[in-house]
Amino acid sequence: MRRAFRKRRRKGTRDDVNIVIEAGVTAGIAEDGALTLLSPQGAPHFYAPEASAMWIALRQHGGDVRAAAAVLGSAWNADVSAVHRLLHGQVADWQRAGLVKASPEPAHAS
Repeated sequence: MRRAFRKRRRKGTRDDVNIVIEAGVTAGIAEDGALTLLSPQGAPHFYAPEASAMWIALRQHGGDVRAAAAVLGSAWNADVSAVHRLLHGQVADWQRAGLVKASPEPAHAS
């Protein structure tokens, strides 16, 4: 017999994640809008201009993924839930590269 379970939202799920930049990571944005992130070890990571906007929005909103997605969705005239999924995917890439980490608490906006 199969049971149906409702999904519960728990603290720490992707819906309430906050992002903190790892110590020693530096960022630069080229004239064409491309984003370059340098790991603490000096390894460069290159991203398209859309990632620059995501990085800036996250910084402006203290790492709050949901707030950054809302602002980007409005600026891009796009569905906020779609932008949230894109942003979450980009954040996951940055996490795998060791550039950011998840935190239950928001960072101070900068």
